[in-house]
Amino acid sequence: MNNVIAADIGGTQFRVGLFDEDGRQLLVSEGVTVRSGGREWMLEQIFELSNSLKAKSDYPVRACGISFGGPVDFINQKATSLASPGWSGFPLSAWVNEKLGLPCLMDNDANAGALGEFRFGAGRGTSSLVYVTLSTGVGGGLIIDGKIFRGKDNLAGEIGHLPVSDSGVVCACGAHGCLETVCSGSAIARTGQEWALRRPDAVARMVELSGGSVEKITAKAIVQAAAEGDLPAAGIIRESGRWLAKALISVIRILNPDKIVLGGGVAQAGKLLLDPVQEALEELRSPAIHSTTEVVFAELGINSPLYGAVALALEAR
Repeated sequence: MNNVIAADIGGTQFRVGLFDEDGRQLLVSEGVTVRSGGREWMLEQIFELSNSLKAKSDYPVRACGISFGGPVDFINQKATSLASPGWSGFPLSAWVNEKLGLPCLMDNDANAGALGEFRFGAGRGTSSLVYVTLSTGVGGGLIIDGKIFRGKDNLAGEIGHLPVSDSGVVCACGAHGCLETVCSGSAIARTGQEWALRRPDAVARMVELSGGSVEKITAKAIVQAAAEGDLPAAGIIRESGRWLAKALISVIRILNPDKIVLGGGVAQAGKLLLDPVQEALEELRSPAIHSTTEVVFAELGINSPLYGAVALALEAR
């Protein structure tokens, strides 16, 4: 029996855990990411927590897997993120091998999420799935014939940047009309803020849940208000769900996967999000093009990427 270390490095939170070779969680430590600390701060957390977990392990720790919250050059095992200071071009797997003495594989969080759900979650028993992470942005990972599909330039699965809208909002990628501009946590929050400026009386509960500040309205507050029965909040989630369906119908027609798995913080909206997605998919379906692709929520919740890191570690042994 051997154990592995898995780490999920995100812009908001991070997790480092000890797992056995069957993917069972033994110990997990987590914390809030100090973005101002940059790369060196995060490396220190990984080093200290990993060594602590190794010391507590009843069996030898043989490998490490990492889910990285940003672009990754998988072939060269380097982070290529330009958003977070110090990470661009950093050989993180080689660093783990040198500092912790463990073979290591890393991938971006969307691919890791897909891998986690495929091996340990909603995708068990399938041969193909598309994982969509609905968070601050919108990302995706593809599993085809049991393997991550990355594409020629590592761009496969970038569902968040499918053009779906004529909106003038500029996406983080620099383009217009991307799914991310109408369906991400940032987009949902922005819509709530716009509502508050136009009709403050209609969004009082959203503002209240955001500490009384229109500028601090978050997707989480909107989801909570919608769950309480707030109609404007539910309308915002419903609109986002219908935009998501427009992207998913394209995914279904191009890839026809066994399952589409929805993960990330926005997916915590549950049926408030899934019902309008399903309704819109029914409206968009063609009677001549029948599909049995299922759209489901991630079984592992926000831990899908962490379990993907476990799968990477098991591969790295």
